[in-house]
Amino acid sequence: MTPLGVLAPLSVQRQWRRQLVNVDRQHIATVRAISVAIDQHVDRTAAALDVLGELHALDAPDYPAFENLASRILPYQSKWSAIVVADTQGNLLDGVPDRGDGEAKVDGVPWARATAAKRTATVSSLFELPGEPGYFLIIGTPVVRDGRVTLVLGARVSARGFGDILRQQDAPPNGAVAVIDASQKIIARNADGDQYVGTPPTQAFIDQSRTVDTLAWRTTMRDGRPTYAAFTRSPRTGLLVALGLPSEEVDAPIRRILVSLAFAWAGVLLLGAALGYALGQVVVRALSSASQAAIALAGGEPVAPPPSRIAEIDELNASLHRASALLTQRNRERDAASRLKDEFLMTVSHELRTPLTAICGWSRMLSTGEIREAQRPKAINAIERNAAALHHLVDELLDTSQIVAGKLRLETQPLSLGEIVAAAVDTVRPAADSKGLQLHTHTDAPGDVVSADPRRLQQVVWNLLSNAVKFTGGGGRIDVECRRVNQQVELVVCDTGIGIDPQFMPFVFDRFRQGTAGVTRQHGGVGLGLSIVRDIVHMHGGTVTAENNVPPPGATFRVLLPVSDAAATCPGVVAPEHATPAISSIAPDSPTTAAR
Repeated sequence: MTPLGVLAPLSVQRQWRRQLVNVDRQHIATVRAISVAIDQHVDRTAAALDVLGELHALDAPDYPAFENLASRILPYQSKWSAIVVADTQGNLLDGVPDRGDGEAKVDGVPWARATAAKRTATVSSLFELPGEPGYFLIIGTPVVRDGRVTLVLGARVSARGFGDILRQQDAPPNGAVAVIDASQKIIARNADGDQYVGTPPTQAFIDQSRTVDTLAWRTTMRDGRPTYAAFTRSPRTGLLVALGLPSEEVDAPIRRILVSLAFAWAGVLLLGAALGYALGQVVVRALSSASQAAIALAGGEPVAPPPSRIAEIDELNASLHRASALLTQRNRERDAASRLKDEFLMTVSHELRTPLTAICGWSRMLSTGEIREAQRPKAINAIERNAAALHHLVDELLDTSQIVAGKLRLETQPLSLGEIVAAAVDTVRPAADSKGLQLHTHTDAPGDVVSADPRRLQQVVWNLLSNAVKFTGGGGRIDVECRRVNQQVELVVCDTGIGIDPQFMPFVFDRFRQGTAGVTRQHGGVGLGLSIVRDIVHMHGGTVTAENNVPPPGATFRVLLPVSDAAATCPGVVAPEHATPAISSIAPDSPTTAAR
């Protein structure tokens, strides 16, 4: 018992250190997630300003028309207190309801001049306005005409809006979360905002934030309490998101465990002495029984030794070990499923928000008449294109739900795979031409037919082709080949794109899995296209595989479908134009395509 009493605190100390590492990791993950939410809030404001910047009122510019439009927009933006317009040198030209910008700066430069120089959205440092309660920031975007920045639009937003976002996030219950600008002033805080907003953080925090962009370490709060802290800087806005959790919240439970362990050890030591004596008597009796049994065996008498408990203990230990291993595996699978769910929900939200923002923006401009006649076709085309993208995303989600529920039904009939491929190639050719891709097809056995659902089979071919178009850069090449292999028909789609990450290759056909996640990834999609391809091919009795080209670049997808003997004797084969297409039309720059 004495060695156990020594090893137990050492083990707890080791677990304590591991727990502190996990706390730091969780804090960094939390501040990064909150930073993404802050960036999305800024992006929504910038997107609204970009729509306003496209209007003809800023061409001349026509300031009365701008004031009229801005006064109509402000009631719909609860976090905005004013909309201002300035020239590229930072001179304020107009504003609704006023021009107050508090001489806001971005990296020490007037916000309008910095926005014009960066040609992208910026967030100013915190400032106050005389006679106006609270603190404000300017979110600015450039107004571009003919490739040149002519004006700068700015939305004066209240710092309280950032505080509302912080209070909506999943932060530790007793932790403090704050947003800090480039001038080292607190913009918002999830608690006690009136006390801290506009003031600088601790000097230790300022020193650390000047050297790195992301860090977790132990420090002290402004009130002197020890704290586990973490922060991260947004590469888009330059805003810092910081988190502080009093160390007592983490350390106190471990200390209580150590105290309880000490008392428990003393009690167990006394109990162990008593149990040792009692069990020693049991061992003595067992040895006596074994001795008597040996004497009886030597004398030829019947032997009836009492059963031993050691095997049962070993069996119990083995069972607990197996149960522990199984529980660990289940927890790992649960965590992986939870992470995939969170990433999928984040991706779907982003994929839905992107086309919806464009549709709502252009629709509002069309309905209000605040759009130039020359831009009307562009607006209608943007609405149609993004509506088609939404339609495609919803179709993928519905198909996946039907497949998972086992409710997807096939209406099979004799089909020519070569004609299905030709129809799908014609559908994606405009998208390939817009990227300057070479799209070549070759069919060795055009007469071979398969028994398949025409609409679903065309969906398989279209998903593979659109996937190749999306991941192949300008000037690349896509080859589509359909050929007979023994008693099967093989469809091969080969591209010269970026290929597939070898670590991601085993999961390329999994649902909701993508090579990169998050809303900042380069390619769109929700990770359902290839899983739908796999499920539909399997339902047709076929197989689908993926591999990287050797030598690189690019990847190759192969689909094998059994040839239908009955279909070969049929007098006619259904052509793809008689089947309902998987996708009616998708514009080349659609934001939602099959994700590799």
